[in-house]
Amino acid sequence: MTTTRIRSTFGKGALFAAAALTAVQIASFGPATQAHAATPTIGVSVDGIAQTGWKVKTIQQTEFVPVRLLAAAIGASVAWDESTSTVSLTQGTRVVKLTNGSKAASVNGKQTQLKFAPVEKSNTLYVPAVAVGQLFGADVAEDIAASKLNIVPKLHPYADGNKQGYLNVFGEAVIAAKYEAANGFSEGLAIVKQDGKYGYINALGEAVIQPQFDEAYDFSDGLALVDKAGVSTYINVKGETVLSPSGYDELYDFSEGLALVRKGDLFGYIDHTGKEVIPAQLEDAFYFSEGVAAVQIEGRYGYIDRTGNVVIKAVYQSASDFEAGLGLVQSEGENGEGSFGFIDLNGKASIATAYAKAFSFSEGVAAVEGDDTFFYVNSIGENVLQTAYEDVGSFHEGLASFEDNGRYGYIDRNGKVVIAAKYDSAGDFNKGYAVVETGAGSFLINAQGVIVAEAP
Repeated sequence: MTTTRIRSTFGKGALFAAAALTAVQIASFGPATQAHAATPTIGVSVDGIAQTGWKVKTIQQTEFVPVRLLAAAIGASVAWDESTSTVSLTQGTRVVKLTNGSKAASVNGKQTQLKFAPVEKSNTLYVPAVAVGQLFGADVAEDIAASKLNIVPKLHPYADGNKQGYLNVFGEAVIAAKYEAANGFSEGLAIVKQDGKYGYINALGEAVIQPQFDEAYDFSDGLALVDKAGVSTYINVKGETVLSPSGYDELYDFSEGLALVRKGDLFGYIDHTGKEVIPAQLEDAFYFSEGVAAVQIEGRYGYIDRTGNVVIKAVYQSASDFEAGLGLVQSEGENGEGSFGFIDLNGKASIATAYAKAFSFSEGVAAVEGDDTFFYVNSIGENVLQTAYEDVGSFHEGLASFEDNGRYGYIDRNGKVVIAAKYDSAGDFNKGYAVVETGAGSFLINAQGVIVAEAP
């Protein structure tokens, strides 16, 4: 049960990433009506990518951001009505109207109240980031102590016949189903297929990198691996080739500044200049997470740091990525039947290798197998949720799959069945939806178990 090492190309269900959104010009929204004292600099990230050029205002311990930047981040267009000082944000069929200085807002014509009113400063309209983001189903998290604001748009691919597009969390079509294939958004962009070629769009559905590649992979560290006419290269978010490594049999994605490469049967790592910083002499190797990567040395697995030094000895039958400071490892056993447990970044056993099966940590807990059934443990190995099921999944967006008599459903963090076991298979929730299989096909369901569309 080693870490998965997959160059996540189209059709494998992985997310496709790119770097930060293109800067958006701020339009004039009328004369200033309110002034505010200078506040500490607040860092903003959109879908995990740090942004530049965002001016964030903190008012009554609430983060306000320029409306046009927020709209671009979550995939909404903007129209300004000077006569009423009202801005209209449109995402597919969803229209949200906000008025300068007023807590009254409307969503598709229905009135709602905001806790804080939009304010204008230096010809820019600022809106409460969390409240407005939620009106579009986006996750917006404030971390005032760390001076950070994290924005994650939640758009999900769906199928309509033989074409694919994107839904928001309300089941509304945001980007029309016009692509031969479409994959999930990550770091602001998604990969799509048109006329047999792959390219990237932003959350507004605009083609940022025109379809031109025979294969396309995740953006990571600002670079993406693509293949065109049999030649593999790394491109930047403008679609420009910036790195063309040679002499390797296979190239992989970048992770934490290094890309995995294969030469013959051995693996190594290159940096952003193409320099081989860790020689291709490893029997097996995987992506970096939390500063270390699982590797195989003389038939056993351990971990190296970014300089190639072994920081956790290769003594395990298998090893997985670190999550929240803990790595899932399998002790040596007969016929590949070693037990699973967790170690910390110093290689110290945090949770003893005592389980026949175990999964990596997700949302603060990990599923492990006890006496024929699974339960969930916290970071110090305490049983925090016992189940009666022989098969469960990891928690994602507060829900985990479970199996009962050959059918799958979902439980919440209290173990309560919230979606009955009625599916042939059930995937993890991601950006508001999970993919389930029934005899009739593959579908997207929401957190209430309602089928909203065909799965791509």
